[in-house]
Amino acid sequence: MIEGPGEERSYRWLIGLVNFFLSFATQGSIIFIPLLGVDLGASDFQVGLVGAVYGTAFLSSSLYSGWKSDRLGRLVFVRWGLLISSAAFAAQLLADSVLVLMLVRGAVGFSLGIATAAIIAYAFEAGIDMGKYSSYGSLGWIFGALAGALVADIQLLFWLSFIFCLLGFLISLAFQKTPLYNFAKPPNLWRVLRRDYRVYLSVFLRHLGATAVWIILPLYLASLGLDKFWIGLLWVINFAVQFLVMRILGGFSEYKIFFYGQLLSVLVFSAMAFLTGRTHLVIIMALLGVAWSCLYVGALLIVLRSGEEKGTSGGIFQATLNLCSALGPFLGGIIAQGWGYRGVLFFAAALGLAGMFAAVPSRQGSPGTSG
Repeated sequence: MIEGPGEERSYRWLIGLVNFFLSFATQGSIIFIPLLGVDLGASDFQVGLVGAVYGTAFLSSSLYSGWKSDRLGRLVFVRWGLLISSAAFAAQLLADSVLVLMLVRGAVGFSLGIATAAIIAYAFEAGIDMGKYSSYGSLGWIFGALAGALVADIQLLFWLSFIFCLLGFLISLAFQKTPLYNFAKPPNLWRVLRRDYRVYLSVFLRHLGATAVWIILPLYLASLGLDKFWIGLLWVINFAVQFLVMRILGGFSEYKIFFYGQLLSVLVFSAMAFLTGRTHLVIIMALLGVAWSCLYVGALLIVLRSGEEKGTSGGIFQATLNLCSALGPFLGGIIAQGWGYRGVLFFAAALGLAGMFAAVPSRQGSPGTSG
């Protein structure tokens, strides 16, 4: 039992800390996966395929696990997901060919999907400010990217991912069980999806373009003359801005910040194709951090507040992101192969614009929160 406000704050901080460790492990592994694929002899298309396998596994796992967590409870999925993820991160050390890299990245995606949707629902039900909770994830991405910039050794990064994810599992053993909902009817995936389908569609379109960009972005930046240190540093800037911005979004209307995130995304992806100086890229990556913070927190709050099926809503939200992670890298590889890296950036900007129009009715009748 949580005895008082001090214990409650400490308990919520532990949940945020697990999000930090999991995000560090995820980012520490993923940042140089495209470069590792190239080192193993992969083409741009095969690099996209590696990302697609990871995203597909993440998609299927998070959708099912989030849905089942509404009936079976969150903790079993949080704990087992973290434990299996730590083993999957360690298995990346075995990647000595493109095929093995695809297999182990698929295992990482599947295991992360078990934990991610459940821990989002668990944090929401624990009363955590979701902007601040999300900021711990961005903080983990910061340190994961910083580790990539400073270490620049992919094998050591895989070891760090294993250790940090295992620490997250050990902390989760202190989590308390939350009461199970007694639903009048079992949670229905289709009903929850229909309720907020415009939000999911908008997020899907924007993030599809973004994931197409992320898979080729290290290669694009390298083609501009940036080394691994600068590539990692730009990731740090992006995530540092996310950490700061997410912590102040709780007092604003989720509908408004969702819209601003969409609009800024379109502008940023367009600018990235033309402004290639280091100073310009620093500014662009900072603005991209603002864009994602607004879009992610706004959309997450909209779907979590729309009904009692928090796990199912969180699972569909994560599945939407992970469907993008499956398709985006695949499309990014194809577009880069045929139209170059800038073609991928224009593709992302166009999809972001389509996402803005898809979500227009979702912003009608927003609650009267400040902002």
